Amino acid sequence: MTIKHFHEGELRLQNQVGMREKIDMLTKHLMRDHMPDQHRDFFEGLEYIFLGTVDRLGLPHTTILTGPAGFASSPDPKTLIVQTGNRTGLPAFDQIAIGQPVGVLGIDLSNRRRNRMHGRVSAMDDGQISIIVVQSYGNCPKYINLRDICDNGMTSPPNAAEVYESLDPQDIELITRSDTFFIASYVQDGSDAPYEGVDVNHRGGQPGFVSVNSATQITIPDYRGNDLYNTFGNLLLNPDAALLFIDFETGDQLHLHGTAKLIEDPAAAAAHPGALRLLQVTISGVTRRTAATELRWQFIETSPVNPDLTQQ
Repeated sequence: MTIKHFHEGELRLQNQVGMREKIDMLTKHLMRDHMPDQHRDFFEGLEYIFLGTVDRLGLPHTTILTGPAGFASSPDPKTLIVQTGNRTGLPAFDQIAIGQPVGVLGIDLSNRRRNRMHGRVSAMDDGQISIIVVQSYGNCPKYINLRDICDNGMTSPPNAAEVYESLDPQDIELITRSDTFFIASYVQDGSDAPYEGVDVNHRGGQPGFVSVNSATQITIPDYRGNDLYNTFGNLLLNPDAALLFIDFETGDQLHLHGTAKLIEDPAAAAAHPGALRLLQVTISGVTRRTAATELRWQFIETSPVNPDLTQQ
């Protein structure tokens, strides 16, 4: 029986860039239904991971979880256990249940290593969730800007979340100077194939690579990556998107929910150096959490493959 690793949206974009046959060959070695020991050790050494979840309305959410090395552990190749602590009040956790899909991104910003996993919640106890692996694979280091943890102790409790419908000037300022964000997407078609579920991934570039068109719309360039098109393929089939911007110096988190639209117009993409296409997100909800992330990072250097935004 042939395992189908990609859905219609991913296949369309892979074909568009002429990578379909190459991806078929790579998949045999890249996609696994378990985590190899190298990935298990990697997750166990991290002090932060990113989770993509889905609520009862079918809307995705993106969350960063932090803890001392070992707060994510893998007792066997099919299981990842994450200590979540007290996360009440976060939609991503208040509505999570056994059997629900979840996406996990392990990324080390200090060395550009990145591994992804799609799974399902298999158990929930006070302060931890267990995830059974459905699909696991590594990712390339492209567009990851180097940062190192410089502080891992919160000096004051985070303020209550502010929830509103459109970007305010403070939000726009954060987005336009950001060189990194994280995005969750969700596809379910009832096939029970490995591609079903939630995906969460990193997007990076030079500061300002995300354009703010208005208080309710942003534009994101799609740079050439691993050609799997998990995120953009998902958004072709289900446009609901959840984005997370982090102020790495203050710990502020900016969560955006909206509807994504792929812009395939070459002339529009040409206005964004290095872009193959564009992703336009119309924002329907904003949540700001001040000093919500316990960790602080210091900037080291930009990725050497980031497109030069001055060449416009």
